[in-house]
Amino acid sequence: MRKTIAALVGAAATATMITGAGVAAAAAGHPASTHAAVSGTQHFQLVSASLSGKNNPVAAYGAFNASGTDNATSSTKDTFTFPGGSFRVTHKNTHSRQHFSKVTCAGVVHQRGTYKISNGTGRYAGISGHGRYRLRLLLVSRHTSSGCGNRPIAVQSVIRARGPVSVP
Repeated sequence: MRKTIAALVGAAATATMITGAGVAAAAAGHPASTHAAVSGTQHFQLVSASLSGKNNPVAAYGAFNASGTDNATSSTKDTFTFPGGSFRVTHKNTHSRQHFSKVTCAGVVHQRGTYKISNGTGRYAGISGHGRYRLRLLLVSRHTSSGCGNRPIAVQSVIRARGPVSVP
């Protein structure tokens, strides 16, 4: 069972980190600008049904509001791109639990971790921040004559992150 979960999680990893299709765009608010510093609590939400993990929607709200994309550049780094600039999000898993049912050929992964924001460009130049995230991931594989397939046919993930941010 652990091998099946590991295979499914590995195959879906690119679809998850701090990764998201179907996010509602955050309402335009007070985006970061070069005229005044913006500091406060920042929230990010990513919702994905993508197996590719490339250019998934991300909504940001709080200190600044924006709708953009998340691109996983490695297993621990993502680039969030919003109108006017981008920044790096480096994340670390601090707790994870998972369950896979051989009856339904579906599994869930719950993960918590921390993140840091750096390397801003454009209106996010000089951005800094950190916080915590929670990931909820559903993996579904095919029923086969020998049990469950080793590759996911459907993935859904929801990531919610929150923490202090400062944009000079």
